[in-house]
Amino acid sequence: MVYDVIMNKIINTTQPIEVEWHQLDLRYQSLRIHTTSAVQRLMLSIHSYGLLVPITVVSSGIQECPWVVIDGYLRILALKALGHDLIAATVWKIDAAEALLGAYKHNKSRSWEAFEEANLLQELITTHQYSQAKLSQILGKSEAWVCHRLQLISELPCFVKEAIYQGILSSWVANRILIPFARANSQHAEQFVRYLRAKSHTSREIQSFYEQYLRSNKKIRGELAANPSVFFKIEELDKLESSGQYTELPPEHSWDRKCEQILDCLKVLDSIMPAVFYPQQTAQEQKDLQNKFHQARAKMDNLQRSLEVTTHAQTTYSRPSEAIAASG
Repeated sequence: MVYDVIMNKIINTTQPIEVEWHQLDLRYQSLRIHTTSAVQRLMLSIHSYGLLVPITVVSSGIQECPWVVIDGYLRILALKALGHDLIAATVWKIDAAEALLGAYKHNKSRSWEAFEEANLLQELITTHQYSQAKLSQILGKSEAWVCHRLQLISELPCFVKEAIYQGILSSWVANRILIPFARANSQHAEQFVRYLRAKSHTSREIQSFYEQYLRSNKKIRGELAANPSVFFKIEELDKLESSGQYTELPPEHSWDRKCEQILDCLKVLDSIMPAVFYPQQTAQEQKDLQNKFHQARAKMDNLQRSLEVTTHAQTTYSRPSEAIAASG
């Protein structure tokens, strides 16, 4: 009922205008997630077809910056990047709170993620003094739904919120992985988010990393948080080998990747050695653990001898032709 009243106001009071950038108040920009890829796709669309849907604004009541943007922040970013000076807007002659609710229910171009819904609810409660019960009634949702959405952002560390807003983390990864990760060790979770800013991974890959983190002891957890790339490199190699794609790669590539894998494994062994060998161990326990290392060392020694023989044979084989070329 309340929502119907808001929509009737919108329908009966809309007004199309053109505005300049300095006239826009962007106070609600942080309510929505703005990824670089989404902006780039929108830039291509605007470049080809123009701006199909104007942004939505309401009056701010301030002469210097008269229009508060309610909806269309992706379009603003795309138009700025394309160098446009003016932007088409539709004025809703209602207050900002009603406009935010109207934009949420009326928006068909881009669905709202759970994190965005939580931001909207928090804004309406904190700034516009709506109660959870009132929002539940207006949106046609249960009070439990409203409460759950608000809990999503109340439990998120600031570095996770920022990563979600920038499109680095999905809401699913943030809630299913990063919240429990931060509870377990906030410093390690923050290190991992910093890594994800530079390297993109799927939700499944991030979940696999976190599961490995949980299975590991304290020392290994520190190594995983400090160098997540080691884990993902090994995972990539395992996938290639299990799928049979690895055999299709050139032998030089396989040699390099295997050597990298060995180096990564040696780094891990070096880091966990103090946790593996400790004074309370029996001599037999230490001997059993060392046997595997000695077997690996023997294999490396054999490989080194084979490498020396192979490279020496190739050098010797090439000398007659070199001598002939020199005498000619």
